[in-house]
Amino acid sequence: MSKTTRDLSPIFEPKSVALIGASNNPLKYGWIILANILANGYKGKVYPINPNEDKIWNLKVYRSLSEVPEEVDLVDIVRPAETVPEHIEECVENNVKSAIVISGGFKETGREGEKLEGEMVKIARKGGMLLVGPNTMGVYSASVSLSALMPPILPKPGEVSLISQSGNIGTNLLAFGSEQGIGFSKFVSSGNEADISTLEYLEYFAEDPSSKVILLYLEGLREGRRFVEVVKRIKEKKPVIIYKAAVSRAGAGAAKSHCGALAGSTKIYEAAIKQSGAIRASTINGMLDLAVGFLYLPLPKGNRVGIVTWGGGYGVVASDSCELAGLDVPPLAPETVKEIDQLLPSYWSRGNPVDLVGLIDREVQPKTLEAVAKTKNIDALIASGFILGRAVGSSIYKLLDRENKGPSKNWTESTTKQIVEVMRNLMDKYQKPIVTVTLTTDPGILKNVLESRVPAYSTLETAAEVLAKMYEYQKNLKK
Repeated sequence: MSKTTRDLSPIFEPKSVALIGASNNPLKYGWIILANILANGYKGKVYPINPNEDKIWNLKVYRSLSEVPEEVDLVDIVRPAETVPEHIEECVENNVKSAIVISGGFKETGREGEKLEGEMVKIARKGGMLLVGPNTMGVYSASVSLSALMPPILPKPGEVSLISQSGNIGTNLLAFGSEQGIGFSKFVSSGNEADISTLEYLEYFAEDPSSKVILLYLEGLREGRRFVEVVKRIKEKKPVIIYKAAVSRAGAGAAKSHCGALAGSTKIYEAAIKQSGAIRASTINGMLDLAVGFLYLPLPKGNRVGIVTWGGGYGVVASDSCELAGLDVPPLAPETVKEIDQLLPSYWSRGNPVDLVGLIDREVQPKTLEAVAKTKNIDALIASGFILGRAVGSSIYKLLDRENKGPSKNWTESTTKQIVEVMRNLMDKYQKPIVTVTLTTDPGILKNVLESRVPAYSTLETAAEVLAKMYEYQKNLKK
C-alpha cells in the first residue's frame, strides 16, 4: 500500500462485528444481514445491538455498544440516516475501528443529505475510524467467512475481488458468479464513498495475496490522475478489469442521483483506462468472463489463434469473431495438416479453422486439439463443441437404457470430464490458452468444468474477446 492508503484490515479481517439495528423482523435488513453473517460461518464474535430486544437468532442482544464486553473491530449500522451521526459518535466513544453505514438518505438525495454525510465523516475521521458507505450493501471477506451483506446471498470463496459503485450490480455479480462456480476473495459495495474511495480499496486489494484478479464496476471518480498511477502499479501484480457505466448523459444523471458519483467525460475515462493498463469489459457479466480467463488461462504470447470446431459454421463464426477482435487466424503449418490427415476423414477442412466434420470420437478429438496446440505459429486455441450438455443424445440414451444397451446416461458427464482434463494438461504442457465454447446452459456441467480450472463460454464472440483482452494485457506488461 502507498503511504496515503490506510490499513483496511479492520473492515475485511475483523475479529468482532456488531450490528446496530439488529432485528427479529425477517422483513428488515437488521435481520437479513445478521442471518448472512451467521449462515456464512463468520469466525469472529457477533454482537447484535437493539435496546428493545433480548435475543435474536439465539444470540444475546445488547442495548448499546457500551454494554459490549470488548472493543469491536467492525460495526454495521442499519438505522435511519438522521440517527447515523449519533451512532458514529457512539462508535468513536467505544474505540470501534471501522463501520459500514448501510443506510441511504445522504449525498445522493441532495443538499441536506450531503450536509448530514459531511457531519458523519467529520466525526469518524476525528476518531480515526474507517467508514464504508453510506448507501452501501455491505462487504464480504472469504478469509474470515464474513458476509455482511444486505441481500440473502452466500458467495463462493475464491480468488476474485470486486469493488462496485452499485450495490445491486455488485451483489448480483457475487450471486451469479458463485452459481457459475466463480469464487470471490473480497467484495465491497463502496456506496457514496464519503470516507474510503475506490482507489483505497484498489490499493488494499492489490496487496491482498488471496486476490488474484480485481474487478471494478465504476460510475465516477474524484481523482482521475491518481487512478491512472494506482492501476499502472497494480497491473504489474494482477489484472484490473473495469466496467465503466454512466457513459451517456442519461446514465451520468442517474449515477449522480444513485450514489452521488462524478461521472465526467466519457472520452477522458476511456483515455485514463487505456493509459492505466486496465482491461475494459464491454458488458457487466463480461467482467466475470474475463476474470476466469485471467485466473485459469496462461497469457497468450501472440495474437495467432487456432480454431477447432465440431462443425463448419462455427468455424466461420469463430474466424469472424477473432478478426473483429483484432486476432489473427493463420494457416496451419504443412506438418500439422499432415498429422491431422491421419486423424480425421479425408473431407476435413484441411486448414484453420479445423472442422471435425461432426466426428464424435472422443479419442480423436483431443489428439486433433494437441496437433494444433503444438504448432509453432499458434499462440492460443478456441475449441468449440467439445463440451456437451445432457440434452445431447438424451432421446437415444433413453431408448438404449430402456433396452439395456449402449452407453449409460452418464456418458456425457464422464467424457466431458476427460476432455476437460486433456485441455488442462495441454495448457500446462504448451503454455497456450485453450478457450472452450459450449452451447449448453446446464449449470451442473458448466460448474464442474470451471472447477477443473477451464473456462467455458457460451459464445464464440466472448471467447475471442477474452483472448484479445488477455493478449492486450500481455503486451502492456511488456511495455
